[in-house]
Amino acid sequence: MSVMAVGVVAVAWCLFFVNGHVLGEDGFQGLMDLEEIPSPNPLMVDLTLIPGAAARGAVCLDGTLPGYHFHPGFGSGANSWLIQLEGGGWCNNIKSCVFRKTTRRGSSKYMEKTLAFTGILSNKAEENPDFFNWNRVKLRYCDGASFSGEGQNKATGLYFRGQRIFEAGMEELMSKGMKNADQALLSGCSAGGLASILHCDEFGDLFPKTTKVKCLSDAGFFLDATDAAGGHTMRNLYAGVVSLQGVEKNLPSTCTTRLDPTSCFFPENLIDNIKTPLFLLNAAYDAWQFQESLVPSSADPHGEWKGCKLNHVNCNSTQIQFLQDFRMEMLDDVKGFARDDQNGLFINSCFAHCQTELQDTWFADDSPFLGKRKIAESVGDWYFDRRPVKAIDCPYPCDNTCHNLVFKYVLGEDDFQGLLDLEETPSPNPLMVDLTLIPGAAAKGAVCLDGTLPGYHFHPGFGSGANSWLIQLEGGGWCNDIKSCVFRKATRRGSSKYMEKTLAFTGILSNKAEENPDFFNWNRVELRYCDGASFSGEGQNEAAGLYFRGQRIFEAGMEELMSKGMKNADQALLSGCSAGGLASILHCDEFGGLFPETTKVKCLSDAGFFLDVTDAAGGHTIRNFYAGVVSLQGVEKNLPSTCISRFDPTSCFFPENLVDNIKTPLFLLNAAYDTWQFHQSLVPSSVDPHGEWNACKSNQSNCNSTQIQLLQDFRMEMLDDVKSFARDDQNGLFINSCFVHCQTERQDTWFADDSPLIGKKKIAESVGDWYFDRRPVKAIDCPYPCDTTCHNLVFK
Repeated sequence: MSVMAVGVVAVAWCLFFVNGHVLGEDGFQGLMDLEEIPSPNPLMVDLTLIPGAAARGAVCLDGTLPGYHFHPGFGSGANSWLIQLEGGGWCNNIKSCVFRKTTRRGSSKYMEKTLAFTGILSNKAEENPDFFNWNRVKLRYCDGASFSGEGQNKATGLYFRGQRIFEAGMEELMSKGMKNADQALLSGCSAGGLASILHCDEFGDLFPKTTKVKCLSDAGFFLDATDAAGGHTMRNLYAGVVSLQGVEKNLPSTCTTRLDPTSCFFPENLIDNIKTPLFLLNAAYDAWQFQESLVPSSADPHGEWKGCKLNHVNCNSTQIQFLQDFRMEMLDDVKGFARDDQNGLFINSCFAHCQTELQDTWFADDSPFLGKRKIAESVGDWYFDRRPVKAIDCPYPCDNTCHNLVFKYVLGEDDFQGLLDLEETPSPNPLMVDLTLIPGAAAKGAVCLDGTLPGYHFHPGFGSGANSWLIQLEGGGWCNDIKSCVFRKATRRGSSKYMEKTLAFTGILSNKAEENPDFFNWNRVELRYCDGASFSGEGQNEAAGLYFRGQRIFEAGMEELMSKGMKNADQALLSGCSAGGLASILHCDEFGGLFPETTKVKCLSDAGFFLDVTDAAGGHTIRNFYAGVVSLQGVEKNLPSTCISRFDPTSCFFPENLVDNIKTPLFLLNAAYDTWQFHQSLVPSSVDPHGEWNACKSNQSNCNSTQIQLLQDFRMEMLDDVKSFARDDQNGLFINSCFVHCQTERQDTWFADDSPLIGKKKIAESVGDWYFDRRPVKAIDCPYPCDTTCHNLVFK
């Protein structure tokens, strides 16, 4: 059995199992540290909702219409169709599904309105030699059971309609011309790869026998494996999915007559009975399964696998043997399948997950090889019957062509969003507000990282709030070098092409008095964040096509809003969360300077007080990171002169060196044990190679006395840094002793029955009291663990 060749792409991820919500391949996307520069000018394809889906009850988890992206074929491919089923994990209980329905994986309200077609979906012959001119479709995934559920939970407003979505999608495409196909291929990645197995024969039955129909599963061969602790993590997850979402009735009878329903959700029990030709593409050491099924955190409480999971080169001989056993189990499971001449196989000995959708693994100069054939070539050879393909790699570490994944990335607050273990049910029927691009921004050079127009979401005020304005600066981490900024520009944090076209306004942006008592009827705006330097950069990198224009974006946004009526404001509040909270500090006086003295202007920073702290190993993780941001993006020229005259530019990106000189009234809202800073600044993975902090970082109740003392020292450093700021009567303060990050945008922490309290006042009440001068607010909590009202984040 032959093998492949070449350079390693280091890709960075961090993965968590979070209270029933499995972070699927979706969660990987924002964490990949790709060596490659994305395909230049990829084809962008619009989202189309399926208009007739509602009539048949084919709806997403939240009841919205499902959708797809379609690019028509041409030339010799005009009558050939490739359907890609999107992946994105699963939800296995009510809580995880309720969360999921507030994301693009459970609602079309949150789906990107355009997607880049790359890899197997590319329209360029040099990137996708066999399928570039086919009709290519991506069917969006918004159910959470690999397009296979059938049921409903009325109490929580959940619709488990995956099977109906698949059927409605196929009916829609047949009406668009697929019924006349000469050739068809059903494909999918990860959860979508599992779906392509589950629906393969159903897809084949749509066509006459004269149509060449085949299926491709990429990273969809999930094993019913025993984990490192002897448990059954994956089986338990799938049992919840199958039971909750009513999957059993849609599973193949060839399996359910022999095995239990959960077993019939595992491909190993399905593939031998599939009649339609099927190709299995899988990494023998599939990175997702390694991290989440084989060695989940729950099976490694002492962090003995941490170094190995971060980078396979750190694995000891016992761990490598365990991984080799996993590979052998995979190969044993496909033996019968591989004997069928119509089927294809490409199992490379890589630490990867999904290889058809990324250009570098699908078809590029340094793509992975088996038998001197790249993945795209092998799939094409099999589909067009040019040669049989049963390619199985030799065991690790023989293959030097892999694009292995190495986990080393520091999470931004953005990456937390999919990991939060939310006890709350989201606000029912939140206000959805459309995205507006700023038309005059381009003329000022006020553009996102990729050169697209910046944007905002605006809901007008009414009644007593008609002349009051609240501006929320969106957060979302930073980029500190060319590589991270190049990746960022291919996401919603670097390009308006990828931004959601509608956003839910909750918490401080809610339009309901019972959720947002003081600001519900104000003009409320969320200014989108697409630069990567807290709206403060000024520069450009022409070679990489990067525009560092954060300062200009802020200025263009303010000019746009002034023209919409903000110039007549009686009251104004500049707010922001995390990177946006830092931005609200950096721009506070600039914002105040927009208005006459008769306007009441104040600023609010939520989770934006990032400390210049020494990490657990005595290093300076966050300072080194900020130094890259400031230097690369030309931030220095936009930092306050009151600071620059005293400190170096990096120091002036830290709020502790800014807040004492801000003239506009400012409110600091921060958790004393801010979760982002705890995980990424105080104890990043790089300073904890043996995982001694794993349990403590997962749940603060697991921390030992030494660890608690370090956290208490962090809290005391925060309190020391705000001492003189707090003495100014105009300023406000709410520092609660919680393990959380961002508390204004979440309804449960902003204003709800069980919201966090200090002095019997909720956060929303405290901010309102300060803004409207009802009372001074200098609220500092007692040290952990005294506060029982916290909504602490638990990572497990």
